[in-house]
Amino acid sequence: MAWKEDFKRAKAASIVDVVQRNGFNLEQKSSVNWRGVEHDSLVIDARKNTFFWNSRQEHGDPIDFMMKVVGVESMQDAVKLLNDPSLSRAEIAQRKTEPFQYSARNSKDFTRASNYLTIARGLNPQLVATLHQKGFLQQNQNGDVVFVWAKSGRRVGAATQGTTIDYDENGHRGTIKRIMKNSEQDFGFNFSIGRPDRLLVFEAPIDALSYLSTHPEINNTMFLSMDGLKPATVTKGIQYMYELTGNVPSSVGFGVDNDPAGHTFFDRMIQNHQFVVRETGEVLPYFNLMPHDRQIPQDRADVLRNVANNVGVDWRDLAAVEKAETNFNSKRELSNGFGFQDGFINGADNISTPYTGTQYADRATEIAKQMKLVTKEETPDFELLVRRLQPGLSDEVRTKFAGKIGSYAQQFRKGYEPVARPIKDWNDDLKAMRSESLSAALGRHAYAKDGQQIVVDRTPNSDGNTHYQAVNRFDKTIGFFEAESPQEMAYLIKTYGYNAVDKQDERVMGAKAEQPRSKAQPRQQAAQRALAR
Repeated sequence: MAWKEDFKRAKAASIVDVVQRNGFNLEQKSSVNWRGVEHDSLVIDARKNTFFWNSRQEHGDPIDFMMKVVGVESMQDAVKLLNDPSLSRAEIAQRKTEPFQYSARNSKDFTRASNYLTIARGLNPQLVATLHQKGFLQQNQNGDVVFVWAKSGRRVGAATQGTTIDYDENGHRGTIKRIMKNSEQDFGFNFSIGRPDRLLVFEAPIDALSYLSTHPEINNTMFLSMDGLKPATVTKGIQYMYELTGNVPSSVGFGVDNDPAGHTFFDRMIQNHQFVVRETGEVLPYFNLMPHDRQIPQDRADVLRNVANNVGVDWRDLAAVEKAETNFNSKRELSNGFGFQDGFINGADNISTPYTGTQYADRATEIAKQMKLVTKEETPDFELLVRRLQPGLSDEVRTKFAGKIGSYAQQFRKGYEPVARPIKDWNDDLKAMRSESLSAALGRHAYAKDGQQIVVDRTPNSDGNTHYQAVNRFDKTIGFFEAESPQEMAYLIKTYGYNAVDKQDERVMGAKAEQPRSKAQPRQQAAQRALAR
């Protein structure tokens, strides 16, 4: 009885208090939500008394935090520490399960939602129009996009995506995102093309629609959004596809973000959440569908080439080590789901400052020297390399991590993609396809409203990105709005009703700006036909 009481008291220890007592600085975002200052992927829900560390794919209650993050070895020790009387206790809200009620008031006017999806996010207009006609996409009374979760012809949930871009109000995302109350747990936005034979899962609905916008030839596929990184949603998606078709998918593709959290999730799905087909005993194949997974930042490639030449190893093998370890992440967040936490050469876990001076080259040189010692006939023994770099790893972790390095080494030797700015998700990929033509089109026109004329000013940032500002045409003062992409700027101009003014003929007031030709346009009709099947 004493143990049960201690366990219950430990679970009720305030997660905010526990996290802060263990050296993590938190910033309060709302009455119930907190976020790590140094680790912004660490999210605290004070109402549920839980934490979720996105980049590590760790989550749970105070006991889980003590064991998974702090490193307390046994549950008994964690419970004992959490029974410290100086810790405050949380009133944990119990979630009542009630039937889903679709609470959005659908607007008859779909214009604002359509403009956001097709202009700001670059989605195929025919795809958006078709999904709206079929009821999968709606616009609510506030002008937000509603992604309707359909299951066997019923609405079982929904997620809303704000269409008002405000970085001051909504943080770095610019817009608000919410899941409708009482939406079916572990499910999400989904639709099928043709007779689905395989399942593709994505972190967000717009990622799924972006992938289809650039791959309209796809057929016989079910698309599913997890609204995050949720293994249980994948499992339920597989089961739902079986209910619909009578067969489990032939394979499952993971189109998650190409970042540390996405790679950690994919590794853990393979390691801990494989789906075994009951009738055959076979393991359902999972495959990597992350965008541009062979991309290597050009500045890193230049340093790695120089280091490899000096030491006498293949620079692509060096790149494979960093890809498997951190995915070339600027914060050096670890990107694997194998339990490897410490990082090679002075650690690599959530270091908030980027490399300075010769730090990166020095680190690469140390790894290259160790690689040279385990290389025979130009082929490194990656398992032996991992053993030398991190002696404390278990045999299982070492084998899996070495396998990941070896896989990327083979891929990079076949070819890699040099990039100045890595692409993280499928919507970034879609917008990158259209950015050049759209940016040029925006720059060819002035825009008029209320007697004023503005032009779009394009300014390179220090990080290599282009920043867009609407400035006064004649004195260049900034008095309008700013955007982080040409799509966002085009959407703002469209939303706030600025009329295009031809620079060659200012008398033609209200003339429409030339419509940019998207690289995806020739394939739009194919997407329309595929969805109609």
